Amino acid sequence: MANKSFKVLITEPVGGETGARMEAALRDAGCEIVLGRPFTDAASVYAEDELKTMVRDMDALLVSSRELFTRAVMMAAPRLVTIAKLGIGVERIDVRAATDLGILVSNTPIPENYLAVAEYAVAFMLAMAKQLKPGDRQGRAGRWRSIVGTFMRGKTVGLVGLGRIGSRVASLLKPFEVRLIAFDPFVEPARAAEAGVELVSLDRLMAESDFVSLHAVVTAENRNLIGARELAMMKPTAYLINTARGALIDESALAAALDQGRLAGAALDVFEPEPPAQSSPLLSEQLAMRTLITPHVAGMSPELIAKMPMVQTENCIRALRGERPEYVVNPDVMARWRGNRAS
Repeated sequence: MANKSFKVLITEPVGGETGARMEAALRDAGCEIVLGRPFTDAASVYAEDELKTMVRDMDALLVSSRELFTRAVMMAAPRLVTIAKLGIGVERIDVRAATDLGILVSNTPIPENYLAVAEYAVAFMLAMAKQLKPGDRQGRAGRWRSIVGTFMRGKTVGLVGLGRIGSRVASLLKPFEVRLIAFDPFVEPARAAEAGVELVSLDRLMAESDFVSLHAVVTAENRNLIGARELAMMKPTAYLINTARGALIDESALAAALDQGRLAGAALDVFEPEPPAQSSPLLSEQLAMRTLITPHVAGMSPELIAKMPMVQTENCIRALRGERPEYVVNPDVMARWRGNRAS
C-alpha cells in the first residue's frame, strides 16, 4: 500500500490533537487528504450536487451523521472503495446502494459510545422525574419549595429497542426498582428475560410506560415510529426520552401533545433535521418547562473524542489495504467489493 496513493475526503474535519492524529495516520498510509467544512448549523450541510462533485475522485470517505449519501452520490464516485462512518447510525447512507456498487460501509460501535448514550438516557429520565430544569429556574427566581418530582421506584420504563444501548439502560435502571418492558421484534424473549425485561407490543409499551426511551436505529419501516397515534396512548404523566435518532418521532405530533398537556414532558438529544429550525415548536419558550433539549451529545466524552475518530480512521485504512475492517455494516458486499482490487 505504501507505493499506492489514495485520495480521502473527511467531510467534517476533527479538530485538535485527535484530528492531527487522524490525518497523520492517513498520510502515513499513503493518503492524500481533502478536508470538508466544519459543521456549525443547518446551512453548512452539504447538498447532494455538492457531494457529487466532492466525491468524484475519492477512494475513501470519512463521514459523520450530517451528510446524506444517496445512490446518486455514490454513483458519482467510480473509485470509491469505502465509506467510514463516525458513530453507530448509518441511516443517512444508502447501504443497499453501497452494497450494489461494491462499496464497503463501516461504523464505530465502540463501548465508549453506547455506554455513554445509555448513561445519558438514564440521566434524562432522572432529570425529568425530579424536575431538575423547572427546579433550577424556580430556584434562580427565589421561588422555594415550588417543585414536586416523582419517584423512579415502582414506575414502568418502556425501552423501544433492546440492543446494546437499550440493554445497558435496563442494567443501569435495576437499582431503581423499576418495571422494565421493551418492544424489539428482533430480540428473543429468552434474551430479554435474562436482562430482566418483558417483551411487549409497541401499543402496550406506550400505554403502560411512565417513561418511554427510544434506542432503535432508523429504517424505512420505523421512520416516525412514534406518531400522533402512539403518543395518544401515553399517560398524561409520562415522559418521552430520545437519545437515538430524531426521525423515530413525528416531531409535530410530539409538540402538539406537549402543548395540549397530553404528555408530561420530553427529553430530546436528537432531531430531524439537525440542528432543528429555531422556529420548531419543540424549541419554543411555551414548551420550555416541559422539554429538555441537548445538541446530539449523548455519546460525547473525552474518551470517545479521543478513540472513535481513530477507529474510524483504522476502518478506512484497512479497507484501502484491501483488508476487512473490524466493524463492517454491509458484510454482503465482500463478494463484489471494490477493495478486492484496491491493494
